[in-house]
Amino acid sequence: MNDVDNILDFFIDNVKKLFFPEEWIKIDLKFSKYELFTMLFIDRKSEVTMTELVGYINCPMSTATGIVDRLVRNGYVSRSRSETDRRIVVIKLTDAGCKFINDLRDTISKYLKIILEDLTGEEKQFLIGIAFKIMNKLQTDINIMENTDEDKTVIKKIDIE
Repeated sequence: MNDVDNILDFFIDNVKKLFFPEEWIKIDLKFSKYELFTMLFIDRKSEVTMTELVGYINCPMSTATGIVDRLVRNGYVSRSRSETDRRIVVIKLTDAGCKFINDLRDTISKYLKIILEDLTGEEKQFLIGIAFKIMNKLQTDINIMENTDEDKTVIKKIDIE
């Protein structure tokens, strides 16, 4: 068995512990990854245009419209026209959306505090450095894979409610 297999087995055996505590049960995790990223993006910016959202989640406008439609229908975001340019659609979190994102952030913060509380300052810096190195490597390799696959025709399947 190689290092990757050992890490994968360790990760699978232990990650389940993160998803069973009572805190996670309280949080409604019925959202797709696009819906979660949409709400997190809106939370960070306070309001976004559809064009900004499309750029952030890297999907066609029709897909973003479907995502926003579901979030509006479920009461997590509101959609309105810009006061300065009626052609621009602006999306904001509703009170329910803000509460969900705050609860999610609080739960994640709680776990991060648990992780960091027994680490020294040097270990924290090392952990942060490794995390950034991992994310940069993944992003670089994903960009390379996307660029080599550009010549191939890709059909994306999107689940629609």
